[in-house]
Amino acid sequence: MNGNKNIIVKIALLIAISLCGCQGDDMEEDFDKKLEQIYAKNHLPSLSACILTENGIQWTVYKGYANKENEKKADEETIYHIGSISKLFILTAIMQLEEQGKINLDEDINQYLPIKLRHPNHNNVPITTRMLLTHTTGLSKPGTFNSQNGMWNLFAPDQGPSPSDWIPMYLTPSGSQYDAKLWQSVPPGKYEIYSNIGTCVAAYIVEQISGMDFRQYCSKNIFGPLSMQHTSYNYADLDWNKIALLYDRNGHGSQYFDNRVYASGGVKSTINDLSKFAQCYLNYGIYNGTRILNEATVDKIFKLQNPATGRCLIWQISGGEWYGHIGGLELGASTTLAIHPESKTGFIIFTNAHLGIVNPGGEIYWLIRQKSNEYMD
Repeated sequence: MNGNKNIIVKIALLIAISLCGCQGDDMEEDFDKKLEQIYAKNHLPSLSACILTENGIQWTVYKGYANKENEKKADEETIYHIGSISKLFILTAIMQLEEQGKINLDEDINQYLPIKLRHPNHNNVPITTRMLLTHTTGLSKPGTFNSQNGMWNLFAPDQGPSPSDWIPMYLTPSGSQYDAKLWQSVPPGKYEIYSNIGTCVAAYIVEQISGMDFRQYCSKNIFGPLSMQHTSYNYADLDWNKIALLYDRNGHGSQYFDNRVYASGGVKSTINDLSKFAQCYLNYGIYNGTRILNEATVDKIFKLQNPATGRCLIWQISGGEWYGHIGGLELGASTTLAIHPESKTGFIIFTNAHLGIVNPGGEIYWLIRQKSNEYMD
């Protein structure tokens, strides 16, 4: 009798396992169908994404073309412009110097600079590095002013002037291209105004303290140690044939370019490479046995600075405990990096078109974030 019961129990377990497998297959098919529908509806040239844990990439998808004209499909070797996710490298560089005792986040930045940098309307208020990393300096957000001094001119690849070259010209009253409209009326430390210029000032500080070009600093102290071999600010360091072409809203491909604020948005990378950087933060500063930040430093980075916006140091919290950053170029790029340190999970989304569907609130963002729940501890 007991033998019959055991047989019945085993059969029931097999049926349950089979049903779970079928449900899992159905869920996967449903996910694939939804993703394909959204992808097709929005006419994306390409979409590349991954879900990762502290141990590496667990899931990937590559759709469409990195270069439609040459019928070059997107794959794991495709290099994308990641836009403002680049600011996380500015943050990492600053915090490496902070660990070395070379910078204090709450002291006047002028002690690190060869110029005096002050808000023209609030000259008695010191600007600190923490303000730069929380977008509270009062410096303008791009597009909120009408500058006639060539601030937003584009340059040939790798020809954009370094922060040390252009910041004194544009942000000090004695500079040849000074424009007070680069500043908002609000005093430093009071209001969050997202600013590419402000984070470039942080890169300027890195150059002055380290004595290195900011691009070289990142290559030596971040990209190299993390084995991010297909990541760089410089086009010359990369395989041109693997860089995704930028497509505007009309589907026209754009040539590559450089600008003054490249430190804040000029990194090019692959899904695989950026996943290493994400794993480093999930593991509180260490990747594959190489530590680039101390654990206590990452705790400082993740500490909430502005509850109203979810702003930490550069990173921003959204939807619970997801820390992330987005990137975008109007000429043709939208990107997202999101990590959930508590569950050691994250995801990355790249596309070579400027569409918000891959950013928080967008259809693809939410679909992939929901799928990432399958990999949480």
